Amino acid sequence: MSEPGLITARTALAVLVATWPRRIILSLLLLVPVVVAAGGGFARADPPPRDVEPGVATDTGAYRVVPHTYFVSDRVDAGSLDEGTRWVGAVVEITNQGPEPISVTFSDQTFELPDDLPLDDYVNPREVLRADTGTRLGYAQPGVTYQVVLLWQTTALADPPPELTLTMNRTEWTRWEIEAGQYTWRATPEAYDVALPLGEPPASVLEEEDE
Repeated sequence: MSEPGLITARTALAVLVATWPRRIILSLLLLVPVVVAAGGGFARADPPPRDVEPGVATDTGAYRVVPHTYFVSDRVDAGSLDEGTRWVGAVVEITNQGPEPISVTFSDQTFELPDDLPLDDYVNPREVLRADTGTRLGYAQPGVTYQVVLLWQTTALADPPPELTLTMNRTEWTRWEIEAGQYTWRATPEAYDVALPLGEPPASVLEEEDE
């Protein structure tokens, strides 16, 4: 830049900061990138969930999942589960793809229902039952495939819609920061949405009707 150009630029800057209101404005403008960056404003937005179809196998990291249907029932019966509680259930097939057993209700972050659906305090399934026996799954063993029912308590869905969205978060085998040598599955920003059609609950998870 020529010397006259430099003088012009310096003169413009001097005029801008000549009075205290202009200095305040300049200071605020300089702070904007700092504030935005501190708030994560320059971070990449999470990608939107990808849509998958019921009956199609999906790799979520921890599991190979084949989602099927959903149901709503107040007749779910499995041991100590509260009778008469309304449950929304998702019927899915899962295969543990990891090296260790997975507690589907404790250490797993794969499955979620829509945020606007009134549930209890559990974001992930409160109970997971085996569809073949109606008993709690407990731990999904490595390499083993299970037909399961994921269960959430709800006060809604008295009139269930024809479809309900199940979100399947993609997870990664992640090392614990607080305990060396320990790993667990943690959700990533990637996710899959599947519109589950309304169906019937497996008979194995229902209480027997009075004759």
